[in-house]
Amino acid sequence: MLIMSSFSGSAAVLALMAIARTSCASTTTVALAFSPSPPHCRRTTLLSKSIHGKYPTHPSRQSAIIVSSSSDDDSTQCTDETAASISIGIDRRKMMGRSILSTFGGVVLSSSTWLSPDRALAEDTQLKSGTPSFASYQIIPDATSKLDPSLKSISPSALTRKLSMVDTSTQGGAVWLGEHHNSVNDHNLQADFVRAIYNQRGESGGNSSSNNKMAVGLEMVQLQFQPALDAYIAKKISSDEMRRQVQWDKRWSWSFEGYLPVFETCRKLGVTLIALNVDSEDLGLVESGGFPALPREKMQKYISDTTGFAEFARNRYFKTYVDYVISPSYDLHKQMGILRTTITGQQLEDDMPFTRFFSGRILWDESMASNAFKWTEANDGGLLVGLVGADHVKFEGGITGRYKRMAGDKYDNISVVLNPTLIDTRPSGSVSMMSNDSSRGADGLTLQLRYVKESVERESDESKNPENAGGVLPLADYIVISDS
Repeated sequence: MLIMSSFSGSAAVLALMAIARTSCASTTTVALAFSPSPPHCRRTTLLSKSIHGKYPTHPSRQSAIIVSSSSDDDSTQCTDETAASISIGIDRRKMMGRSILSTFGGVVLSSSTWLSPDRALAEDTQLKSGTPSFASYQIIPDATSKLDPSLKSISPSALTRKLSMVDTSTQGGAVWLGEHHNSVNDHNLQADFVRAIYNQRGESGGNSSSNNKMAVGLEMVQLQFQPALDAYIAKKISSDEMRRQVQWDKRWSWSFEGYLPVFETCRKLGVTLIALNVDSEDLGLVESGGFPALPREKMQKYISDTTGFAEFARNRYFKTYVDYVISPSYDLHKQMGILRTTITGQQLEDDMPFTRFFSGRILWDESMASNAFKWTEANDGGLLVGLVGADHVKFEGGITGRYKRMAGDKYDNISVVLNPTLIDTRPSGSVSMMSNDSSRGADGLTLQLRYVKESVERESDESKNPENAGGVLPLADYIVISDS
């Protein structure tokens, strides 16, 4: 499928990419152990394999993620515990929320629950702010013929220092904290990290203004509402008024209260909040008419590097990312019957074609990466902590790879997935994408995706030869697990 996009008012026509929507991504997984479901949930999928050996170095620790299916009469109780209430003003988001509940019969994912760390690490795992402890691991990708990535335990204090970028030559860039929008644990972790990073940079930088310069970027807020964020941090308006001015209940799907710890932390510390997302009116234009429907002046709000934007889509690794992440997402939306409505509620005669769905998705990612980069360019030595969905962080094809393309070696770029679940790394329709021996089964986290060289046809016999590997895409740089 060839996607052609033209910028209105410009002679430049971008041939973004040819997408072969086939199951070609080779995966590498690490199996996890599961804990029992809450007593009010009727059944739980149990897959038991401890992380040990060359994986995390806590021999007594087991990973635990609950995947539970509730009975008909208690589905509301399970849903209330594990997911935020759905109050979506935008039609398609409301439809998606309802479709998820009806399609999967109330299947829900809880926030991850992990056993406490070894006593020897207890002192280190308490951040100076007194926040709850957590476990953290660095993903070590493996692009050799073995395709055998691993996890390396890293102490919370060491991770905080890494994320603070106080030991790098640039001392600035972006840290992406991939969240689950309905997870209280994730949002508490984000608030803890913002506070700890701010303190770390202050301690290491002394009175250096560049070292203390910091912002938090928000996927949840659209660019047009930046003035409301500024007024909130300046203590000119309350959180309730900020919520009203950014039209939170109309334009975002998830509980405002869940994000309050982050907002209040930033307000107390004076950390700037930055809107990153596309205005839904403009996204709706792309979903209904493709990129040609978006006027040039509006396009420039979101895509500052049109050449790089087009080249990024041509990379072989991005095509693998599309096959593994975006295509299954489109198929799921189609199965739910919610592709006849744009993000703004405009009704379509037929299902939105994949080209339009894809265009909207990459505009979303490019906007967030581009506006984060603009902030780091304008604030030399500053650090932006991006709070975005895990889907936009994983496997480098979303925000993280795009920001890296813009920043090059000038700024650092670190990705973190908070409380990863199986569905984060094995989205619907992708479990069959396991075509090499490094895959350890559908019961594990996928730590990396393999892609083949540009000269090799995907899905050919040659593509299975280890020598033809073009490289790997790690899930993220780090994963972090809440203890609470």
